[in-house]
Amino acid sequence: MKVFDEAFYKGRVNAFPFIKLMGLRLLSSGGGKSVMVCRIRPILKNSSGTLHGGVMGALVDTSVATALRSVMPLSSKMTTVEYKVNFLKPVAEGTITAYGNILRLGRTIAVGATEIRNEAGEVVAFGSATYYILNIRPSAESPAIMGKKKTRGRKPK
Repeated sequence: MKVFDEAFYKGRVNAFPFIKLMGLRLLSSGGGKSVMVCRIRPILKNSSGTLHGGVMGALVDTSVATALRSVMPLSSKMTTVEYKVNFLKPVAEGTITAYGNILRLGRTIAVGATEIRNEAGEVVAFGSATYYILNIRPSAESPAIMGKKKTRGRKPK
């Protein structure tokens, strides 16, 4: 049976063009938790010279998603339903670190939270994210509406 491979997963996530563009890097992912960092660069700053809120939003979404992936069946897929960020303190330089964790993993919905800290360890933002989980089933288990309906000796209408 295949199991979650953290080293393989980190390599895949860190190679995504969007992750590279945002300056994000996945440090660890496992057991429903993740740690990601973001190096603040001039291109990521807003007109006030601090890190753009959209970058923190992407960090909340991605850090919870990477925590979730570590506890999901490998055949499952997921998509973000919503995320929210509360900004507590502006950050203009250095790196920030996001600590994502899964709060609830249901059959089709998962909820997680992230705390974002600056280099001094101060919480600068926190957020939550909700995901829809699509559990992929082998075709033999697919409901009739998804494939050909079996009939017992009679022709389908």
